[in-house]
Amino acid sequence: MTVSKMGKSRLEINFRRLLSRCELMAKDNPSDDWRLETFIANLEEMLSEMDKSPNAPNKETLSSYVRRLEFLKGLMDTNTITNPIEKVFAAQHLNPSPDSVSKETHQKTVTKYTRELRDELFGDSGLRQRQMESSDDMDSLLKHHNNMHEKIAENMLSLARNMKEKSQLAGEIIKKDIQVVEKSSHLAEKNFSQLRVESERLQEHSRRAWKCWMWIMLVVVIVIFINMVLFMKVMKKRKY
Repeated sequence: MTVSKMGKSRLEINFRRLLSRCELMAKDNPSDDWRLETFIANLEEMLSEMDKSPNAPNKETLSSYVRRLEFLKGLMDTNTITNPIEKVFAAQHLNPSPDSVSKETHQKTVTKYTRELRDELFGDSGLRQRQMESSDDMDSLLKHHNNMHEKIAENMLSLARNMKEKSQLAGEIIKKDIQVVEKSSHLAEKNFSQLRVESERLQEHSRRAWKCWMWIMLVVVIVIFINMVLFMKVMKKRKY
């Protein structure tokens, strides 16, 4: 693979160029350019290939690339959300990289979605407000504004409940996984203890069996020796 004078591979140079172009496209308006999604997919493939390359950049540089790419993917995902409140919430929780382009894009995106939410909630109130003011119906005007505020509060509470339920569900899953791991660990320790006891018992049994066979062989040798002595004495007496 060709390496540049600055030590960057050709793949990394192409990756940086495409990444910078995508960041500029996202800064202008990510929803207006259909090519951005395709470019991001290409960036993911190039990043994976670059990570496996022998000329891969250091971990800090790779981490920076991953963070910038994840921010772009987060922008695309946020753009697909239909609920305006959830869209604003998701945009606020995006994690831009420290560079000025990402920070500016993040701020611009949050401002844009906040303005859209405000326009949706209060966009149709202008005509109603003028009609109610022309008839001096201040009670209806106040009621209308109260209803709008209640709608915002209900949507925020609904979003908070959904997040709480998801966090509780994730906590329960993690708790169950921890219990399974603890049970598996306890069972492994129990099996290991039993295996050690059985191993010691087998060794003790082997030592006892060896001692038993040693005594048997000793007795056999003694018996054979005594028989040989007796046989020799008998043979001597017959000769005489």
